[in-house]
Amino acid sequence: MHKAFVVCLLGITCLAAQAASKCQKVGGTVSTNFLDASATFGTATGDLAGAIGVAVGGLDVNNDGSLTFHNQHHWVTVTGDTINVEPADATGYATTYPGLYAAIYLKGVAITGGTGKFEGATGMLTSFWGAVNKSTGEVVLRYAGEVCYAK
Repeated sequence: MHKAFVVCLLGITCLAAQAASKCQKVGGTVSTNFLDASATFGTATGDLAGAIGVAVGGLDVNNDGSLTFHNQHHWVTVTGDTINVEPADATGYATTYPGLYAAIYLKGVAITGGTGKFEGATGMLTSFWGAVNKSTGEVVLRYAGEVCYAK
């Protein structure tokens, strides 16, 4: 009886560890160029490597001189999986260099599924920051967070 209890306890522990392992920390970079005032296209490196584009749904100039970019991301990994994300706002803070903004997604970027290994996935890129150069049309950002896979 004691052995059966130990075997069951070990089995439950293994299942719990396997369930917890479905969530992974992720990180990398994003480098895109503005194609026009409302769209960027470029690459992502790291754990979510692939192609990424951003549709800028609007741009607000805030009272403090910062900019708010209302963005919808389109992300395809190098293996061909898509990553769905909720619309997210990036805030750009002016620097002393004309057209250069320090940028951050203050509320992060939420992952809401996709295709392939991202089907049913959830997650949050809680750290997403970098720079936007409106003069040259270039964007470089770092991302970090966690993705929980359904499969």
